[in-house]
Amino acid sequence: MGPILAFDGGTTRTRAGLYTSGRRLLAQADGAAANPTEHGIEACVASLTQLARQLNAENVACVAAGLSGAGREPVRDELARRLHAALAAERILVTSDLMPILQANAPRRPAVIAMAGTGSCVAGHDGGGRGAQVGGRGSLFGDDGSAYQVAVSALRGAADALDGLGAQTALVTELPAAAGLSDFSDFVTWSVRVSKEQVAALARTVQVLAERGDGLARGCLTNQAVLLAGQTLAAAHRLALQDGGTVYILGGMFEHSAFYRGAYEAALATATPRLTAIVPEIRGHRAVLELAFLDAPVPGWLTDYCGAQAAPARIAATERVSPRAPLDALTALEMVRRMAEEDAGVPWAVRQQAEAIASIAEASARALEEGGRLVYVGAGTSGRLGVLDASECPPTFGVPAGTVVGIIAGGERALRHSVERAEDDIQAAVRDLAALTPPIGRSDVVVGLTASGATPYVLAALAEARTSGATTAIVTCNPPPPGAAHTAIVLSTGPEVVAGSTRLKAGTATKLVLNTISTAAFALRGLVYEGHMVGVVPSNAKLRRRAARTIAALTGVDSERAQALLDQSGGRIPVAVLMARQGLTPEDAERKLLERGGSLRGVLEGG
Repeated sequence: MGPILAFDGGTTRTRAGLYTSGRRLLAQADGAAANPTEHGIEACVASLTQLARQLNAENVACVAAGLSGAGREPVRDELARRLHAALAAERILVTSDLMPILQANAPRRPAVIAMAGTGSCVAGHDGGGRGAQVGGRGSLFGDDGSAYQVAVSALRGAADALDGLGAQTALVTELPAAAGLSDFSDFVTWSVRVSKEQVAALARTVQVLAERGDGLARGCLTNQAVLLAGQTLAAAHRLALQDGGTVYILGGMFEHSAFYRGAYEAALATATPRLTAIVPEIRGHRAVLELAFLDAPVPGWLTDYCGAQAAPARIAATERVSPRAPLDALTALEMVRRMAEEDAGVPWAVRQQAEAIASIAEASARALEEGGRLVYVGAGTSGRLGVLDASECPPTFGVPAGTVVGIIAGGERALRHSVERAEDDIQAAVRDLAALTPPIGRSDVVVGLTASGATPYVLAALAEARTSGATTAIVTCNPPPPGAAHTAIVLSTGPEVVAGSTRLKAGTATKLVLNTISTAAFALRGLVYEGHMVGVVPSNAKLRRRAARTIAALTGVDSERAQALLDQSGGRIPVAVLMARQGLTPEDAERKLLERGGSLRGVLEGG
């Protein structure tokens, strides 16, 4: 193994260490915070990349990152993919900031760690790959036990003291002085312009006053320590540690306040005397380094990314078993809640690919303007979703059939029946694409749909489309092979609640992407105006009523006049709107629309 670059990122700063494969430290550096949830993945990657440059960390074999805000799998997976692209390491390992410490200090035995710094969190593992986290959701949810929450509770207590609602305290004068303010009332404007870290820094003043015996300061520290102890006990219970085990403690609150630590340990001892709280021996990037030496199998709390070329040797995320309790071990209500929790991360996974999705929507709009097509190619669930989206575009946007095309491995039979072998038929993919009239060419956009990122039918179709000059994209939930398409939309949805059942989160994410691509493409083409489907074909009573309402909304006429305009326009909403707003005949309205490429907005705003 070559050099290893290890990152330890907290809420306020990130530390990096460059090591040899023999665990010898070559160099280290400090940088800005790199929390992918709080600051965004792009900012996180930029911060880590800058640290790598400081260390001249080139040609590293492995990058290991233990970062605050990287606990959720979709975040970890996307961050790993971005880091692989930025740092070109053979292997990328990503997890939260606490799990490496547990792994390094208690690799094969259950343990819990409580971190109380600017923010707070409690995590644990059972020594066999299963992890647990309690708290750590940020200040909106309390950040119980953190320096931030200590400071906030002290500020509120001091304000109550000023208002005569609480006991007198030196915090009334000491807190403004610590913040560089002349009067406590200045906190009102100060609080809206400072960072979480600046607020948390006031906890140091609370700690000092607690040591001096200030009652409110002591109460703030005690209350927060007890809350954090409660979270620790909850994690211990989930991992069956309540009858004994090790609790590691870490962070500035424990390091700088003997009073806080004492209150925390007393709360633990009162509830479970056999839990022992100690400071971990291995910490920081030295603990993160140990991730590179983990034995297989990879624990569920860690993303182990080997890059696109190594993907076949790695179990795809969608094929892995979820690290949480099996679905079949739950009650019906628990299953519903579990699946709802899993699905909640799908929009985030889609949002992380916004730029790539937007680029394909724009390419599709250009293709449609040039008389080209948007073609979806997929197998199984992905293929059915492509056919569904394609079939809904003509009635929704009023475009001719064939403007958006859905091709599924196995043909029409595969829409209703499983034709699983069809996804391996490379020759069929070439034939199905060649059967399109006119042939695929430079004016078309072909989007391959494959949750696994490796479906032979889809990859063969994309290769054929590229050879024909079409613009290509791949929508997948796992890293695709290099060069599979011009644009890769990789949705980090992670393991399904039923391993490999990509009709679940992967299917939901794919549907959201297809909704967005087609809707945005036709909106860019002018077939949506002021949020209305102005291209809709009023082919039934419900759609006629909708069309009339749209005409009324866009022109201000009453419903009776809107119905008449709809009839006179031949059921064409844009024509009816122009007839009402510009006094045109149906023929003149059609001509103006033709001049503007069918865009109602283009006619109305272009004069």
